[in-house]
Amino acid sequence: MLLLISISMFILPAVFSLVIHNYLRHGEMSGRRKAVFLLVYLVVTNIITFSVSYIRGVKGFRFSDMTLSYRLKYMSLGIVLGFVMPFIVCLLTEDIITIGGFIRYGKRFYRDLKKYLPYAIWSAKADLGAEVANSYLNWLWWLIEPFCMMLIYTVIFGYVFRASEQFFPIFIFTGITMWSFFSRSINGSVDAVRHGKDIITKVYMPKYILLLSKMFVNCFKMLISFGVIALMMIVFRVPVSWNILWFIPVLMVHFLFTFGVGSIMMHYGVFVNDLGYIAGIVLQMMMYLSGVFYSISKRIPEPFGDIIESFNPVAFFMSSMRNAILYSTTPEMLLIAVWGLISLILIALGVFTIYSNENSYVKVI
Repeated sequence: MLLLISISMFILPAVFSLVIHNYLRHGEMSGRRKAVFLLVYLVVTNIITFSVSYIRGVKGFRFSDMTLSYRLKYMSLGIVLGFVMPFIVCLLTEDIITIGGFIRYGKRFYRDLKKYLPYAIWSAKADLGAEVANSYLNWLWWLIEPFCMMLIYTVIFGYVFRASEQFFPIFIFTGITMWSFFSRSINGSVDAVRHGKDIITKVYMPKYILLLSKMFVNCFKMLISFGVIALMMIVFRVPVSWNILWFIPVLMVHFLFTFGVGSIMMHYGVFVNDLGYIAGIVLQMMMYLSGVFYSISKRIPEPFGDIIESFNPVAFFMSSMRNAILYSTTPEMLLIAVWGLISLILIALGVFTIYSNENSYVKVI
C-alpha cells in the first residue's frame, strides 16, 4: 500500500497534467509528444511540490522518514498543481493555444452571458412556478422536503448513532442544503441539452445557459433553506460573530465550482447516454465522503479526515460554512482562494468545450 502511494505521489500529478494538456489539444498529441510532456510535467510538478515542502520545514527526502499523511498531502498538492500547469505550458508551447484565444473566448462568454442571462432567470422562474402549480402546499414544499430530511437524519445520526457535533440539527441541515444544490445541479446538467432540445433546435443560445437556468432554480431553493437555518440559529441561540460574513465567498465559490463541473458533465451527457447512471453512483458515494451527516475531520482517523476535508471541495465548502455560521471561526482563506481558482479553470474548460462542440449537439440529439 505504501509503495503504491509512494509511486502515485510522484507520477499521478504528471499523468493528470498530461490528460488535461491532451484535452486542450483536442486529443491530437502524438505518442512521442505525450512522452516528452509527461517527462516535463513529472520533473516540474515534483520540483515545485518538493520546494513547497522544503519551505514548510521538510528538509530531507528519505522514504523511510515519510509519514502516510505527508505522502497523501504531497500527492494532493501535486494534483492541484497538475490541474493548473497545463494552461501555462500550453500557452508557452502550443501554437493553437494563445493568450489571444483565451481573451477571445472570454469576451464571447461575457457577451453571451450578458445577452442570455435574462432568459436563464426567466426560465428558472417558469420552472419554479410549474413545479408547484398543481400542489396543495405550493412553495411550502421547498421548505418541507429539506426540513423533513433534516429531522430524519437528526434522529438517525443524532440519537441512534449518537453524533456529538454542537447544534447538530443546524449542522446537518446546512450539509443537506449545500449537498442538495450540488447534487441536483450535477444530475440536471447531464441531460440539460437533451431536455432543452425543443429550444436549441429552433434558436441559438449558448448551451451552458440551460445549465445556469437549472442552477438558479436550485440556488433559489438553497437560499430559502438558508433562511430556515437563520431562524434555527435564533431558536438554538447560536452565537454570531463577524465570521458569519464568510458564508458569502463560500457560497460563491460553491456556485462557481458546481457550474464548472456541471458544464463539463453537460457536454459529455450529450454523447454518453449512460452518464446519468454513472453520475448518480459517484454522487451517492461522494455524499458519504463529504460530511453531510458528520464532521469528517473528527470522525475519520488521521490523516485521512483532514485530507478528505481539504481536498474534497464539497466537504471543504460544508465545513467552511459550518465554521462560519455555527462556530464563529474563520475558514481557511488560502484553500478558498485555491478552490476558487480551480473553479474558474473548470469553467474555462467547460465553456471552451461547449463552444468548440455545440454545433454537433443538435445532430446528436
